[in-house]
Amino acid sequence: MAVLAATLLASPVSAQDLGIGLRVGSTGIGADIAYNLTPKINIRGHFSTLSLSIDESVSDDPEMRATGDVRTGAFMAYVDYHPFQNSFRVTAGIGKNLFDISGTAVAIESVCFGDEDSQGVCEGKVFQPEKLGDLDYAISYPSSIHPYAGIGFGNLGRGKSRITFLFDLSVIYSGAPEIELNNDGLFAPTTTRENLKPLNDGIESFAWFPVISIGVGFRI
Repeated sequence: MAVLAATLLASPVSAQDLGIGLRVGSTGIGADIAYNLTPKINIRGHFSTLSLSIDESVSDDPEMRATGDVRTGAFMAYVDYHPFQNSFRVTAGIGKNLFDISGTAVAIESVCFGDEDSQGVCEGKVFQPEKLGDLDYAISYPSSIHPYAGIGFGNLGRGKSRITFLFDLSVIYSGAPEIELNNDGLFAPTTTRENLKPLNDGIESFAWFPVISIGVGFRI
């Protein structure tokens, strides 16, 4: 975005050299601003975000209530290459994937450590929810720089019409996400980095974040 702003200040902008776009997709609701450098090349900045709340009961042993927030979004800078000088483009860029999940899970029933008889009565030790404590959880991408590559349709910086349809199909390489857990009760020993390593190893394949979005652009 800073490079784009500097370019706009350093050179005069003629009609339809500059475009803005509104879009919705897997990184949320967002906007683009693009500037046409050559007949085949635009530079473009993008920001999107979307937040959702979690409030779910998890049927497990013990039954727990999970609350929290899910956020998706991206802050990116792109170079769009239009090889045929039409709406089709190949895009490369760099920025930050803003996806993360965080919240707290609380037990809403007691748990039996041991066997139960035929009537369901615990024959071992019973722990009440307050003994189990709150379980804070978070899923995030530790890397601060994320490359982007993809294809799409829509030319924000150049064209005969002032309105253009936008479509993108691409990926952000975010690196493997990381799960963090913290507990102030009996589950605390299971939330150490060493104990979470098998869980984090199991989600290493999610290093690529898919991006699909549609929108409409306006050349000004």
